[in-house]
Amino acid sequence: MAKQNDLLSENDTKELSKLLKGLFGSDDLFTDFKRKYKPIPLKKKGDVEYEVQWHTTAIEKDGHKIVHLAQNRFDERVMIYQLFYNDGMDDQNVHLRVKVISKSGVRVPDSNVHLHVFTESKHMKIADIKIEGDRVNRGYGSILMEGIMKLVDQMSIRFITGWISAVDWDHIDRLEHFYRKFGFECNLDHESKYGTISWINRALGVTREDLNQLLGR
Repeated sequence: MAKQNDLLSENDTKELSKLLKGLFGSDDLFTDFKRKYKPIPLKKKGDVEYEVQWHTTAIEKDGHKIVHLAQNRFDERVMIYQLFYNDGMDDQNVHLRVKVISKSGVRVPDSNVHLHVFTESKHMKIADIKIEGDRVNRGYGSILMEGIMKLVDQMSIRFITGWISAVDWDHIDRLEHFYRKFGFECNLDHESKYGTISWINRALGVTREDLNQLLGR
């Protein structure tokens, strides 16, 4: 029988987003990444590796954790790191950031991602991933998902679910391709412009029937 806490609807997710806004001290959950920001110059001109190490040390010194580090086809180093608030909820409300470093400097601001984990059922809910404007099609999303999958392995996550709202429908084909590339199932209602995504951890022997039972289907 499905547990009530696992049954998050679109409205529930919106309420979660409001809660996260309060927790992270912002009136807006995500910065407007469509704006143009001038990169912060490297501490040592042209030395990307030094910059990566400097930020790694600074992030870890502040009590946070590097989850994944990769390089895209534009020779940018992309760091995925998790923020820790030490409020007893870090294993449930997971806040990730995406830092991009290249020879032209450090791209700002860092993109934000919020995940919610139901620890008892090992169910991860994607609250939101926001990569917009000139950050699209640079491989950030794929590197981010690689980082999320590392968390999935570390936390023995059995299921991932999420939803796609009408505001994303102008790039729904791109979104669907992205999620399916990582093994997600996408159920889309083009008439109402609403969709859901789901992923099951077959490496742990999880089945689609297990997910349906969790969601009360």
